[in-house]
Amino acid sequence: MIFIGVSANMSARFEINEVYDAQLATAANFLRYYKDDIRTAPSVVSGTSGLALNPAARGGLTEYSRWRRFRVWRQGKLVLASGDVSALGAPLPAGYSDLTDAQGQWRFFTVYMPETQEIIEAGENVRARGELIERVFWGLILPLSLALPLLGLAIWRGIIWGLKDLRMFAASVRERSADNLTPIDTENAPTELQVLSTSINGLLKTVSISLEQERLFTDNAAHELRTPLAAIRTQTEVVTGARSAKERSAALVELTKGVDRAARLMDQLLTLARLRQNAPPVMQISLQQAVSDAVRDLYSEALLRSIGFNIGGDPNGNASANPALVGVILRNLIDNAIKYAPENSDIDIDISQGRIVLRDRGPGIPEDEREKVFARFYRVKGTRVQGSGLGLAIVRIAATQTGVDVRLFTPNDGVGLGVCLRFSA
Repeated sequence: MIFIGVSANMSARFEINEVYDAQLATAANFLRYYKDDIRTAPSVVSGTSGLALNPAARGGLTEYSRWRRFRVWRQGKLVLASGDVSALGAPLPAGYSDLTDAQGQWRFFTVYMPETQEIIEAGENVRARGELIERVFWGLILPLSLALPLLGLAIWRGIIWGLKDLRMFAASVRERSADNLTPIDTENAPTELQVLSTSINGLLKTVSISLEQERLFTDNAAHELRTPLAAIRTQTEVVTGARSAKERSAALVELTKGVDRAARLMDQLLTLARLRQNAPPVMQISLQQAVSDAVRDLYSEALLRSIGFNIGGDPNGNASANPALVGVILRNLIDNAIKYAPENSDIDIDISQGRIVLRDRGPGIPEDEREKVFARFYRVKGTRVQGSGLGLAIVRIAATQTGVDVRLFTPNDGVGLGVCLRFSA
């Protein structure tokens, strides 16, 4: 409000001064055009004396003369003037001038005519301008002072009314929680919020699916951990109650196996949790090196079952992928092959540009179950090998994150299981 008032005052003052200065110049030039009549003036005329005016015109001119003055000089002598100008002294310089007398501050415009040795001065009391500026200022501020509070109230009420739907929408969103992920009603939502409500519903659906998967994963993990922990407890009781060193030794072997199974299950669960994070950047890797690293990590387990490796193909084969995730994929596939392949058999690994193919001599996986085995905790019926059902689930997640296509197939001789890893270009 103060800023508006100051701005209005400055603007009005500037414009009014411009107009009044222009009027002064016009008045001076007007007198200039009547210089012939001025030359016929016999002597100095002051005020309205000597002018043939009716009472109404004389009163108006008298009022006018209080605020405005003029002087006409010819050959250095004052030949015509209005009002009391005795205190003004000699002719003023050409153009605009400011001076002060007993009646206040005055502003003059002076025109010099050298060819006739005449000077014309037109002046105006600055107070007249100030009064006009004040009238304009208050004429603007007073209506604004009354209108702005009403306008502010109207705007405030309009905002409150306009945001009603948004507040209701926000309340509806706040009602959602982990236990309430139902979609927001989009039919009754304002048109402006339709896109937002649809997007939020999509997010709620994604979160709901994720939470459901987490609940299922937790339930399955608890169920799978119960078995090895129960076995460990049983073997501990057997060790405690063993009657001979041989019986105790056998129980300790089984206890160690149970601990190993529990440790492996925990390791797989942690791997799954890590895979949910963002994968590191993709880079160019050597497939030969990736296979060699995975085989080296599992070589001791392969020796226990007399499993050999036949690694062939292109030693210069490479691909664009994340090395850590490729290592996770290969270790889980080779670990499964070691477990399911018969003792004294070989695992064939063929490397080419952008592709790795693994083949074992195990029981294989029926074709109708090859997609199911990628689900967490799923195990093929009738499998005698102990496991958690997480290996291929980890392979699928890691492969998806690093852009590797995993396909299960039956080798040409119909024996065992083949796995083809095809890397994206």
